[in-house]
Amino acid sequence: MVTLNGGGTRKRRAAQSIIERLLRLQDSARPRSRWERLVGRSPLGRNCEGLYQGALGEIAVGARLKTLSTEWAVFHSLPIGLDGWDIDHILIGPGGIVTINTKHHRDLPIGVSRNELTVDGQPVPYLRHSEFEEEYVSTLLQDRWSSIPPIHPVVVFVAPREIFSPSLGSHVTVLDLKNLLAWLAALPVVLDESDRRGIVELFDNPAMWANTAVGTGDALLARFSALEAEIRAARRQRTVRLPLAALLAVSLTTAVVLVTLALLRQLAG
Repeated sequence: MVTLNGGGTRKRRAAQSIIERLLRLQDSARPRSRWERLVGRSPLGRNCEGLYQGALGEIAVGARLKTLSTEWAVFHSLPIGLDGWDIDHILIGPGGIVTINTKHHRDLPIGVSRNELTVDGQPVPYLRHSEFEEEYVSTLLQDRWSSIPPIHPVVVFVAPREIFSPSLGSHVTVLDLKNLLAWLAALPVVLDESDRRGIVELFDNPAMWANTAVGTGDALLARFSALEAEIRAARRQRTVRLPLAALLAVSLTTAVVLVTLALLRQLAG
C-alpha cells in the first residue's frame, strides 16, 4: 500500500497544465457583445475549443483514477519541458509504471493498426507521442533506479463511438476510458510495495520535472469552473431558451393574426 502524502508533484491536479494554457489564451479573447450573449455564442476564444475539450477529457480520466486502490499512486500533468508538453497521467502500482495520454473525441470512431491510429478516418500521431512519453520516463529512471520496471504507454479515449482494431497494433495500448480500470487490474504484478514507494518518492520530487509548480492548482480550477459555467449557460441559451422564445413569438404572432382576422370578419359583416 502506497500511503505517501505527496508533498510535491502529487499535489498537481488532473488537466492542470492544459487548463493553464487554456486560461492564458482565453485571457486575450475578445469579450462577447450583448448580441452575442443573447444568441448564446460560446465565450471560448479563438483556438480555445480544443484545449477546453482536452481539459474535460483529462478531468474525466482523473476522476476515474480516483477510484483506484491505494496500491496505485497517481500523478497528473507532469511537464517534460518540450514546448509545453506534459504527461497527462502517470501511475505507479503493482503492474509497473503506466503513462496515460488522454484524448477526448466524443462519439467519433477510433481505428488502431500496427503503426497508425486514426480518428474518424484521419491519422493522428498519438502512438508516437505515447512512445515518446514511455522513453522519457525510462530515461528519467536510468541513472536513478537499479532496474527499470515495465513501463506501459497507454492512449485513453474518452467517450469514443467505438475503437476498431483491425490488427494487434503497436505496443502502445489503446483503450476506451470505461475499460481502463479493468485493464489495470489485469496487469501482472511486477513491483512490490517497497519498489513502488521508492519510485513514487522519486517522481514526487519537482526537480525531476521541467518548471513544475507544486501547488494544487485550486485557483486555476476555480477559474476553469467559472468558464465552464459560462459555456454551459451559452449552450442553454442557444439550444433551449432561444428556440422557446422563437416558438413563443410565433405563437403570439399567430394569435394576433387570428384575432385580427376575426375582428375584420366581424366588421365586414
